[in-house]
Amino acid sequence: MIKKIWKDPVWSKVIAVGIIGLISIIYAKVKSASDEITFIDALRGMLDIKISLVYLFGAILIFLILKRIFKRKDGYYSAKQEKLREFNKTTDPNTDILFKWGVYFDYETPFISDLTPFCTKHDGPPIRFMNDRCPIRECENSRNHIDNYAVKNFIESDLIDRWEKIK
Repeated sequence: MIKKIWKDPVWSKVIAVGIIGLISIIYAKVKSASDEITFIDALRGMLDIKISLVYLFGAILIFLILKRIFKRKDGYYSAKQEKLREFNKTTDPNTDILFKWGVYFDYETPFISDLTPFCTKHDGPPIRFMNDRCPIRECENSRNHIDNYAVKNFIESDLIDRWEKIK
């Protein structure tokens, strides 16, 4: 719950100001007790502290450098979504057709896009299908017509099943 509140843009600032205020009050209390002055005088003394501009700019510069060094690389997708996005290709063992696609999310529901079949029965790199068939006429896959809708439905069904198991 605290992590959820901290990620909220308003409450994170409220909590940060509260933490700084609490540290200031503790410092003023310790200062008033150690220097034998009133608590109000200790608070006024904190407000009268003069800092050289060189130190202020140096601190800001160091902060910006450290922020850049330790910047987290948050992606658009969560870790679980990234794991599912790695499932983006499969080969049909009966026909030696390689299917590749991209995995995307509509809110929390995965779907595939850009389904592309390739023929792997030839030497060299896989050959992309043209008109839902292998472009080489002598190939068995040039006689077999691919039903993209059925293949997409099968792959998305498998994808959703994998997503449910990850969640």
